[in-house]
Amino acid sequence: MAIHIMDAGAELFQNNPMSVICSIVCDHEQQCAGHCVLGKKGNPVHFSSIENYISDTYLDRMKLQIPEEKKKPVAVIRAGPAGLTVAIILAQHGYKVTIFEQRHHLGGMLRYGIPSYRFPREKLDAEIESILSLGIEVHTGVTVGRDIWLEKLEQEYDCIYIAIGAHSDKKIGIEGEDAGGVISAVEFLRAIGDGK
Repeated sequence: MAIHIMDAGAELFQNNPMSVICSIVCDHEQQCAGHCVLGKKGNPVHFSSIENYISDTYLDRMKLQIPEEKKKPVAVIRAGPAGLTVAIILAQHGYKVTIFEQRHHLGGMLRYGIPSYRFPREKLDAEIESILSLGIEVHTGVTVGRDIWLEKLEQEYDCIYIAIGAHSDKKIGIEGEDAGGVISAVEFLRAIGDGK
């Protein structure tokens, strides 16, 4: 039975709206390809290439359906992978979604934690553009607890999803790691993401 590429793409997108991103950044050698039984005697199936081709093709051609009837408003705090995924799913189910992002660009660690040579920004921007086409409202440069308060959001939104992300550094316990002029990899990548 033949499956059309758009059907396969829809299946991947339904299961994981970030499938095109995962096909690029996941550690396939340690996961799917690394455990493929064909790799024991020869070359494993390159699942990532297949997933990337299907997901990329689907992303280029898909037309996301926006339900006409809007359900209750939902606030999503931060727009990293978790926040964006929740925003997509809720918007597809007819909820009126508003994202509040502290930084000036959406993507969280996808933008600020993964170097562009590993994950091209054009791919991320295309994915975000398709997400926002669902009518999701976005406020960037807004810090909850400084620019807007949780209590105010609770009055205006029926539900709040908090996706604060994984921006913390892991200390390795070596002498001098807290010295002046020493920065962590996360800080370094975040500075690059901000264009510094």
